Amino acid sequence: MKRILDRLEAISKILLILGTLIGGVWAVVEYFDKKHDARVAETLAYVRRLSSDPLLAAQTRIGIAWYAVRDRVRALETTPVASAEEFASRKRQLVMMVVDKAVVPLSASTAQKGLVSDLDLLIGFFAELQVCVDAKLCDRLTANSYFQPYAKRLYCVHEPFIAWKDSSYSRGYGNELRKLAFSNGERCS
Repeated sequence: MKRILDRLEAISKILLILGTLIGGVWAVVEYFDKKHDARVAETLAYVRRLSSDPLLAAQTRIGIAWYAVRDRVRALETTPVASAEEFASRKRQLVMMVVDKAVVPLSASTAQKGLVSDLDLLIGFFAELQVCVDAKLCDRLTANSYFQPYAKRLYCVHEPFIAWKDSSYSRGYGNELRKLAFSNGERCS
């Protein structure tokens, strides 16, 4: 009888240790799930910010400016050129003209000349988002799924301006936007 009691006591100690280990593993899994949920929630807060003013207004003004020159964009794309350099030069001229000189209505009585402040606002937003992702406060997969298509479009359309501002005024201007837009090292086509 003592032998059976000793074995039952040994088995109960083993089960207690196993139960403690399983409980510990479950607690660790729950901890990481909660951290992931918090990163996703923080990323979704950025989605809400991009979908409200002043960022939404900046996106709208940029869209209005490019819509106003859609015929010039079509002509640029369809006009034959002698070389890729000539096309790049013509594209650069068009982008710089739109960014610098486009007249965009702010209200019924006032207008804004150029898109520089709107681009600065959006590029600053994406820089902030990239810092959040790099610091692992935001979820990279969620950020890529929500923001990457727009970030690619924004960067590629305005690449000549971003490159000019990066080299002429503000070293690193647009780097975070580029990093978010092209996480695999690809480039604008």
